[in-house]
Amino acid sequence: MFDIGFWELLVIAVVLLLVMGPERLPEVAKQAAFFIRKARQSVYRLRSEMKSEIDGTPFADIEAAKREISDFKNDLKQFGRDLADSAENKVGVDKPSRVHEDADVEPIDPTDNVDNGKSN
Repeated sequence: MFDIGFWELLVIAVVLLLVMGPERLPEVAKQAAFFIRKARQSVYRLRSEMKSEIDGTPFADIEAAKREISDFKNDLKQFGRDLADSAENKVGVDKPSRVHEDADVEPIDPTDNVDNGKSN
């Protein structure tokens, strides 16, 4: 966590031994261990409370909604592909037969303006 190696810990221990003295060092070590344990418990408790708050809030609902939207999007894409395939197959099966060139049928020009039953 703090990237402290063996030699750094050894230097800290020697400095503490010189500053505190051999008589008070065990008591200080107990107090330090007590405070470290309390700090870890507090961090663990805070982390678990935050996790329970996040799980109990709409954030979990948002993730579920994201998954549902993604599934719906994929289903919609698949439906579009199926619809396009179906249309291609239908057009391929029901294509009108070619008119013989000797028939008296005029080809339809799609650019002609058709009245569509509207009167002016």
